[in-house]
Amino acid sequence: MSSQSTVGPSRSVPPTRRRRKRGAHILSTLLFLAAIAFAVAAGYLYLEERDNDDIRVPTAEPGRNDLGAVMQAIKDGGLDASLGRGTARSDQLPGDVGQLLTVDGETVLVFIYNDSDRTSAEADREAAVADIDLDTMKITTPSNTDLRKGESLHMAQGSNVVTILISDDDELASELETIIEALP
Repeated sequence: MSSQSTVGPSRSVPPTRRRRKRGAHILSTLLFLAAIAFAVAAGYLYLEERDNDDIRVPTAEPGRNDLGAVMQAIKDGGLDASLGRGTARSDQLPGDVGQLLTVDGETVLVFIYNDSDRTSAEADREAAVADIDLDTMKITTPSNTDLRKGESLHMAQGSNVVTILISDDDELASELETIIEALP
């Protein structure tokens, strides 16, 4: 008995279809290689920038200090400073909102007076603090929480900045005053 195998008609893929599949495969391979090259380049640039010790912190223009410049000045003065949580108001600085910093574990309100020029900014600051009485001042958060809690208040001013330290630490108050008075 002989067994014959029958082979059906051969089915071949037309040449144009093979070229399309091959072209798509080449394109996807090239895009994959380009993605790897971009990832390597990004990694290299990140590491190069991270290891660069020549990073300069921008300095404020005289009379144009912002919260970042104040915080950097405090750190440069040897104190530990970080952003506080939120803002607060003083009943004696109506309309002004103080930004909170934590300096050596104590709360500091930073009031910044910006105007078109240094002289105007300093005049605004001086006018704002002219009638302040720290003994009777109330400091509250937007939710009306008292931040003072019976502690002493210490004010420091310089350039276009006023700070109010809530603390009984006179040494810290003196250090902070020296730093703020030296602001450009």
